[in-house]
Amino acid sequence: MRQDPRSETPPGPVAAWFRKVMCGRFANQVEGMGAWGDLLEDWPHDVPRGYNIAPTRTIPVWVHDHSTGGARGLGMRWGLIPAWSKVPAPRFATFNARSETLAEKPAFRQAWKRSQTCLVPALGYYEWTGERGNRQPYFIRTRNRDPLVMAGLWDYWQQGGRGIHSCTIITQPSEGPLRDLHARIPVMLELNQAQAWLQDGIHRLNLIVKQPHTERLDFYPVSKAVNRTTSEGRNLIEKLEGTA
Repeated sequence: MRQDPRSETPPGPVAAWFRKVMCGRFANQVEGMGAWGDLLEDWPHDVPRGYNIAPTRTIPVWVHDHSTGGARGLGMRWGLIPAWSKVPAPRFATFNARSETLAEKPAFRQAWKRSQTCLVPALGYYEWTGERGNRQPYFIRTRNRDPLVMAGLWDYWQQGGRGIHSCTIITQPSEGPLRDLHARIPVMLELNQAQAWLQDGIHRLNLIVKQPHTERLDFYPVSKAVNRTTSEGRNLIEKLEGTA
């Protein structure tokens, strides 16, 4: 099967790369844990957070803790490295995984069969609309400002004494008004689904992707400063002045 040849790094600030990927950029500078406080209390404070997280960055991720039965936070590279890979940097993009093909794609199927599921909390994520050269970024977040928790899959790569935990964000077909932004959205979890996803994700995905999200999400245009992966700061998620 031919692999996706796309690079993990966009070739320019506003490129066709944005048309094809999702979710390719997000903010994880979570401002308040809300109802998620108990489950996500073990935040890995040694992992930097930000308002403009791009693939290959180390991000906070939660996995099932077999010793406590709860969730444990740790840092992982965003962009899954399959355990069987000979190198720590795959030639194809692995920061997203389609929910429909997890069990088939070589990069993900081993981790999926092992139910190596995880939670990727975010403040929200970005999408772009419009024509190349004049694309407008939007920020998508929950209406109640609680964390937006995305379903992920993780793996562990090891070679020559070096080990790397890495992950991918799972996506599904878009719905409602979100279709105007992109054909895909991340698979998002409610609090009452999160623990079951960590413990037995392989048998939960079909139910989770059927859950509607339109009513609990808000999205609005933001500054094009976010187009540059080097841009950072809370101003990136603020609503663009002069827009409804």
